[in-house]
Amino acid sequence: MHIALSEDQTLLQDSLQRVFREHSTGARIRAAEPSGFDRALWAIVLEQGIPLLRTPEPWGSHASLMHAVVAAEESGRSLASAPVVETMVANRLLGLLGGDAAQLLEAVTDGKALVTLTLHDIDRRKVQVVPGAAEATHVIGLAGNEVLLLAGCKALPYTNHGAIGCAKLDLGSASTRTQLKATDAAKLFEAAVEEWRLLNAARVVAAGRRAVEIAAEYACEREAFGRKIGDYQGVSHALADAVTDLDGARLLVWRSVDLIAHGAPDAAASVAMSAWWSGEAARPATLRAMRVFGGYGMTMEYDAQLYFRKANAWSLLANSAPQQLNAVADRLYGNGAAVSLPDAGDAAEVGIDFDWGPDANEAAERMRQFANKLDLPKMERFMRDSHDGFHRDMYKDLAKEGLLYPDYPVEMGGAGLSLRAACAVFEVQADLGWHMLAQGATDMIGKIIYHFASEEAKREILPKVVSGDVYCSLGYTEPSNGSDIFAVKTSAKPVSDEPGSDWIINGQKMFTSVGHIGNYSLMITRTAPDKYKGITVFIVPLDQPGYEFTEIKTISEERTNVTFYRNLRVPDRYRIGAVNGGVKVMAAALTLEQTGGDGYLYGLRHAYRHALAWAGQPNDNLDGTRPLDDPDIRRQLAETAVRIEVGAALGRYCYWAFENGKTRKQDGPMSKLFCSEAYLWCSQWLMAAVGPEALEIGYDGAQIIEWMSRRCIPGTVYAGTSEIQRSIVAESALKLPRTRG
Repeated sequence: MHIALSEDQTLLQDSLQRVFREHSTGARIRAAEPSGFDRALWAIVLEQGIPLLRTPEPWGSHASLMHAVVAAEESGRSLASAPVVETMVANRLLGLLGGDAAQLLEAVTDGKALVTLTLHDIDRRKVQVVPGAAEATHVIGLAGNEVLLLAGCKALPYTNHGAIGCAKLDLGSASTRTQLKATDAAKLFEAAVEEWRLLNAARVVAAGRRAVEIAAEYACEREAFGRKIGDYQGVSHALADAVTDLDGARLLVWRSVDLIAHGAPDAAASVAMSAWWSGEAARPATLRAMRVFGGYGMTMEYDAQLYFRKANAWSLLANSAPQQLNAVADRLYGNGAAVSLPDAGDAAEVGIDFDWGPDANEAAERMRQFANKLDLPKMERFMRDSHDGFHRDMYKDLAKEGLLYPDYPVEMGGAGLSLRAACAVFEVQADLGWHMLAQGATDMIGKIIYHFASEEAKREILPKVVSGDVYCSLGYTEPSNGSDIFAVKTSAKPVSDEPGSDWIINGQKMFTSVGHIGNYSLMITRTAPDKYKGITVFIVPLDQPGYEFTEIKTISEERTNVTFYRNLRVPDRYRIGAVNGGVKVMAAALTLEQTGGDGYLYGLRHAYRHALAWAGQPNDNLDGTRPLDDPDIRRQLAETAVRIEVGAALGRYCYWAFENGKTRKQDGPMSKLFCSEAYLWCSQWLMAAVGPEALEIGYDGAQIIEWMSRRCIPGTVYAGTSEIQRSIVAESALKLPRTRG
């Protein structure tokens, strides 16, 4: 797994940023309208070799698809008035076609020709809006099975919303029409269009991201009602949602490149997903960004409207949003023709790799083999009926196989696998429909014990954790503090003034989900009056008088508890971290808890699988049609699939960054925010799409959708509400003011 630009790609990025910073200013962009073409900028871009970046030697650099994504991103970020994406694709196609087509590349290199391509079959659309055609001398198009090189096409009157350098051409009026007869010419052209879709998505996302950054910068300067407007959550939270969607969109584009490079069967669907989601993320993001500027944002003197217009125009250039989503559905569920995809280049040169890796895949296979020995329908039914998913015997069997906590170090008694391997194992468990709350909570708490607890506590607790003999709960939330865990009132007082004295704990915790199972509780307590400097953390043994719990029934059929602590005596060896130094421990604990949103994504995937199974069966109509034949339901399922892929990309980035010491504060909250919100809303939308059949409580198909539509609700509250996550994202990703106490 590797999810970062290579050194070579970073150098390309830096070089283009310098060029565009100097030559694609707001003034230059405005001067280039309405044609959308800056001739001076184009000369510099051509000198840099960018239009020939993907073109085979000897005409170009023959760089990887990921290099082209980098160039597309930088052209979008700067709103470059130059057809960077179109010419990279068209020139590569010329080189691959060879013959007469390749001869044109000499004129391209000299700046005497500029070539672009059509996005639709000429036989079906004689008149098309062609990207990059404002100054193009030649257009490559597909007419049935023939690839044509056209010149002298009549340009029809056309003023476009974004001034993005496209033109409406009468392709039947070409003065020169040359058939390019290379082997598999039609397939090469089709692959070029797919490459354009992906690079255009990268361009759109980058434009949206820069719009949000500019708005955030303005929000840190502009005052209203005596405060910086970034202080208001109405501003900061909207921008946090936008940047989360956009960063997910960027990773989805990268993921598409990875899938193409490895010849994955779902690569074509991923390209269509990227094309659709880039617009879904960027269009509202640029609108929100423009509104941050208030009335100024609507004026033509401010750059905000430039990003809004151009991101909209680029994102809708090929097709409407519903048509793009239809393409996703067709590639996922059939009715779509097989699609030719571009060669991404050597996988090593591409560099991006979202795969868990050989060790992780081997662990996942062992997990599948373990599961296949069980009565899986019976186990899934148990998980549906159980309020906590806790199956002690199975947990112990998993522990014996090193599959309960796969990444625990050998010195803890664990298998010593990678974090990626653990994630791959947990993914298999989730795909089986198992909800493993006791495992998840204990996994996290065991790692806190390993890093912060006393040696005595480690020796006592960790071997029993690894063997599946003990489990841990989280003692954070209290009746009056909600997500503000540092407002804790549960007290811990030393028995005496002697160093190492025992402690007496009194208090109450709410929503302690493993409280009825747990043998220990990771508990945050008040040891001094100061809100932050008066916090101490303990790993409290619960098998003693004074600990009680009461079940709380929830709408999600997931058990949680109120827990009570009355004069619990806790030896000092169970203290974690320094006295009144609990904030440091909690920072690590919250980082682990918010490492990603996979737990919520697993639930959505479970709902989606059952929704797809329901949709694939004939309904009660006399004509025997399936719900999947309904265009609205197809689109709803396709949108759910896209959000799952975006969430998965965000999650995998979190794990890669964590393993490689590159974690940023916003990464986990972004993943948690996106996945929990996607789980919530997609489940509700699926239930609404299914209708009456989703009202029945049961075990299959639509009945599982009903269940998941309730189970998803707490996800936006657990581990910090979505509002808390938005605040963290706004503060860390966009440098907006802190809006929490």
